[in-house]
Amino acid sequence: MHLTHYRQSAAGVGSHLDYIGLVEDARDEGMDVTFDCYTYPYSGTTPTIGLPHWAKDGGPERLMAALRDADDRERMKREITRDRLENNWLTNFKQPQNMQYDGKLITDIADMRGQDPADTLFDLLIEENLGISTVGLGTNAQTLYAFVSHPAGMIASDAILFGEYPNPRTYGCFPIVLAEFVRAEKHLKLPEAIRKMTSFPAQRLGLPDRGLLRNGFKADIVIFNPDTVKTHATKEDPKHYPVGIHYVIVNGKVVIENGENTGVLPGRGLRRGRAST
Repeated sequence: MHLTHYRQSAAGVGSHLDYIGLVEDARDEGMDVTFDCYTYPYSGTTPTIGLPHWAKDGGPERLMAALRDADDRERMKREITRDRLENNWLTNFKQPQNMQYDGKLITDIADMRGQDPADTLFDLLIEENLGISTVGLGTNAQTLYAFVSHPAGMIASDAILFGEYPNPRTYGCFPIVLAEFVRAEKHLKLPEAIRKMTSFPAQRLGLPDRGLLRNGFKADIVIFNPDTVKTHATKEDPKHYPVGIHYVIVNGKVVIENGENTGVLPGRGLRRGRAST
């Protein structure tokens, strides 16, 4: 069993660590349980994920109709949780009049527009044809280290690249492990961290020729300086490439050379060990 992306809410520290207790109890009983987690205390998704299921039952067309219907809007306002409207910022605006809102909290945008935050979100979803993304506080930073360092856990990015203010893990998910969880805070040893990002997920996902440096395997290689690798991606300024990563080789082709992108695109989507076309 693999439990994907244990999302820690803003609840208490004890409740977060209870999740790890569930994993350990299951493993003690002989179950094959693992999990993966991301490495920043921010979630990143589409704001439509927080809307009631009934409003989306019928696809995007049904949701757009619900957003335009006064009765449906009132019902959604009653059912949407406040954490979906607070401490979350929006990005990926396409309409020129909405660019001013990029990277701002929903509540701040609502103040700018003189609206209730829910109405602001609903109207912007209509104006942007459901295309905006949201980023917000999704994980308790005080317990994050326990998930990243747990022996049954793997590292995952799970990031959306859209917009000018994406989740900082879009650019920094793996370097932050090497710089902070390994080098600075010493929650992990370097070989353990590398395994969590390479061979462990490859083996768990059934990718038989990846994740290790071994004859016959695909040449996917990252060459970095363990003393200098780090990320400058932050909530306020997320779009920064990491430093200290000098070479990246994908399928035997160099895509990063001396820290510069070569423009080569040898990567392929994978599905249980098969390259997609």
